[in-house]
Amino acid sequence: MSVQNACDLVLLAILGVAVVLDYRFLRISNRLILFGIVLAICLHLAVYGLEGIVSVLWNISFPVIVLYLFYLVGALGAGDIKLFSVIGGFVNFQMLVNTMAFALVIGAAYALVKLLCARELRVRVISGLMHLWHVAGGENRPYPKDLAQSRNVIHFSLPVLLGTIAAMALELLV
Repeated sequence: MSVQNACDLVLLAILGVAVVLDYRFLRISNRLILFGIVLAICLHLAVYGLEGIVSVLWNISFPVIVLYLFYLVGALGAGDIKLFSVIGGFVNFQMLVNTMAFALVIGAAYALVKLLCARELRVRVISGLMHLWHVAGGENRPYPKDLAQSRNVIHFSLPVLLGTIAAMALELLV
């Protein structure tokens, strides 16, 4: 087994634990996030030395910078964004971007299916647009709790895991 394959398995295990925590407690433990980031940095240092440490630190920071707006409007939770940072510690930049893209598409499809099955698509879209309208108008307000705590909460850790698997599969094909 190659070092990259071992790192991929460790990453998938961390993401699997995150999915369980997300479904069970509606949050992802900061201890798990910290463990993943520290482990990724240590593995990177053990395999590559100090060369490229800047790229690993960039990969860890990139999701926070890019997805912060999604957090501000209530579209993503902080734990979901931090999961992307863990992924960034284990993979190269292109794979990180691919993972983020796959996860966002999978998450959107998952949300759409849940809303269609619950027959709440129209109500949720209107509520979401109203929330965005207020945020765009300069109001610093959290996403409405009645929506955030409904049965239609999206456990985004699952699309993150599936997006990671899809990006890994794409990497094997290319």
